[in-house]
Order: sequence, then structure tokens, then C-alpha cells
Amino acid sequence: MKKLHLKLALLLCICLLLSGCAFPLQRVSPDPVAIPTATEEPAAPTFRPGDFAIPAPPADAGGALAEPAETPVTVPALRPIAEPKLALFWYAMADARVFELREAFAPVLADSGMVYREYDAENDRYRQLDQIRDAVSGGWDILAVQLVAESDSSAAEEILQAAGGNPVLFFDRVPDPDRLPADAASGSVALIGSDPAEAGRLQGKMAGDYLVQHFSTADLNQDGQIRYTYLLSSADSAMALLRCSTAVEAANAVLIENGYRPLAYCDEETTICYQADPTGAGSSDAGTDILRNDLSYYNYTNSNMIELILADTDDMALGALTALQASWCNLGDGSTVTIPLFGIGGAVAARSAVSLGQMTGTVGVNAGGYADAVLSAAQGLASGQTAEAAITAVAVSSADYVQDNSRPWALFIAPSPVHSDHG
Repeated sequence: MKKLHLKLALLLCICLLLSGCAFPLQRVSPDPVAIPTATEEPAAPTFRPGDFAIPAPPADAGGALAEPAETPVTVPALRPIAEPKLALFWYAMADARVFELREAFAPVLADSGMVYREYDAENDRYRQLDQIRDAVSGGWDILAVQLVAESDSSAAEEILQAAGGNPVLFFDRVPDPDRLPADAASGSVALIGSDPAEAGRLQGKMAGDYLVQHFSTADLNQDGQIRYTYLLSSADSAMALLRCSTAVEAANAVLIENGYRPLAYCDEETTICYQADPTGAGSSDAGTDILRNDLSYYNYTNSNMIELILADTDDMALGALTALQASWCNLGDGSTVTIPLFGIGGAVAARSAVSLGQMTGTVGVNAGGYADAVLSAAQGLASGQTAEAAITAVAVSSADYVQDNSRPWALFIAPSPVHSDHG
């Protein structure tokens, strides 16, 4: 009897399975495809506003077909973003300059009410690229990028590809605009940086003013001319080279105006009047190594001591300071010799060295100006403005912003001088 019951139960389960009443089979139906029947005529094509219909080419008087006229290309307006989400990509949060910028950004972003998120690339180009891809896939639709590899144009191109058409604001560490793809500024890409020429001019003017005021003590060998060197972060960076050339020109202009001879480069046998970090990183270690090597030849014993040091970054200048202090210069104690030393960047460590009389000056970053400009431009892009319209609106709102007329999508934040009260 038990065997008969077991067989009946097994038979019942098989019937249920076959009828689909228990554990019905899952099926995915294909997307429907409209196939016209033999009696149906295909629907006539329709055009929406913005579509382009290509008319038949007109015939000329002789009956031959004329060449079709070119259709003008217009850049469409960007789509407004109802609830914009701003992603901020810092090149390295451990950097003192980034710390200063983040302190300025925090209250501005908090007051704006805009949703935002920050990413730390830790000075890794590929990490930054992966972070941008992750942010875009996560729905962050406005990207503000402080480049890790600002001198490498391919890094910016990769970021623009990863952005997937979302608005991109390169700020502070920006790519060379001349090396961006031709269509990069078509509407959704903007640059907010510092004018390298202006930073160089400001540095050179500070150096020239200092030398005029302290010429008798700065001219160590009393030959009536100041011997200098320029420490360059990268010989492949057009912006670094521009900072170098304009700094020297501005310093010479001040000296000549006040009746002094122009600067003389320390190595009289070369026409390349700078020394660059061979790695292109502009590190403090490179600054130390370069100047330590210089001081082995250009020194008091040889009566050709370097009398002025300019650097296009604060890191290079601080590295040079390490080499100088190893030679008992620039100790800031008021009794040892101080070689005039100027950087660019306004880093916290450089400002501290300036206040102690160990460095003579640096060109400071306008952190508040960057924060206001990035947020204002992001809001403009979110409202559907093109990069040109957004940058123009920001430029006219403050004297700190200078728009590049040749590139209406580029904005410069005016730098500020940081002087030493010593000397």
C-alpha cells in the first residue's frame, strides 16, 4: 500500500511540472519588432526640429547639377542638469597647496547647497582616470579636475574621453590649451588656472624690486651685476618656460629702469638660461640636487657665487633652500648670507620660509578666487550654458578673474605676491 501511495505522489508531481502550475519555467521575450504586412505601406519619414533634410542638388542653367552648398555647423546648447552633482578630483590631498585650496572650497561649496564629492588621486595619473570613470558611472555629472599630469596632453584627452560628454572644468593644474583636442572647447570644457606669464612677471618684478633695494649686499663680488640661475620644473612644459622667460624679462626691466645692468646667467657658456628637473616633476629633491651641484663650482672660493635663485615652483625653491642651508646660507638668523630666493605657488611651506627670512618671496595662489570661480562655472554649466558663456559670466563678476580673449573658455585667477619682511 505504501509503495502504491509513493507512486501516486510521484505521478502527481510530474503532472504539475508539465502543466506549469508548480515552478513555472522562466522565459524572456525578445524586444518587439514592427514588421509591416504585405498590404501596409511604410510610414513616411518625419523630421523633428534640429534634424537636417538633405534637398536634391539644384540644376544650373545648362541642366547640369550644381555643387551642393555647405550646411553651416552650429554647436547645440548643453542640456540643463536639474540636480547637478559635482565631483572634485584633487591631484594629491597630502599636498600643502591642495590643503589650502580645499580649505577655501569647503565653505563656498557648503553655502551653495550643491551636492559634491571629493576624490584623492594621490599623485597617480591612472588612479585619477579610474576615479573619473567610477564617478561618471555613479551619476556624478559635473567634473572639476586638478590634473596629476598637467604637462602631458594625453592625460587630459583620456579624461575627456572618460567624462563621456559631461561638463569638465580643469582647474589650478590645467592642460596646455594648445594641446587639447580641436573640439575640446565646443561647449562643455573650461579651464580655470593661473596665467603663467602673469605669475612670471610678478615673480620677476618682486626680484627686481628686491635687488634695487638691496643691490650693495646682493652683489656679493661687487662687479655691478647679479649672477642668477632659474630652476625649471619641466623643460617640456610651455607654461613653465613662459614663467621662466617672463620672470627674467620683468626683473631686467626693473633693474634697467633703475640704472643697473641686467641679470647675468651663472653659466656664461650656455644660451639655455635655466636648469630643469630631468624627470619633469619639479620636485624639491631635484631642486636640492641641482643647486648642490651648482654650489660645488659657483661659490665664494671661486668668486662667482650665485646671487639670485628663481624657481617656477615652490617645491624647486624649497629644494634649493635645503642646498643653501647646507652651505650655511639662508638660515634666517640675520647674521649669515641670504641669497635672494623666489618661488611660485604660495605653498604653506614656502610662505613659512618667507616669514622666517629663509626665502625672499613667492607668488601666492588665490584660493578663494579658485573656489568662487569653479563653483560659479559649474553652476553655469549645470544651467545649460556653454563653457564660453559660463566663463564670461564668471569673469565679469570679480576683478580677480581675467578672461583669455583668445580662448573664451579659459579663465585666469590673478595671483598675489608674498614678500619677506627681512633684509
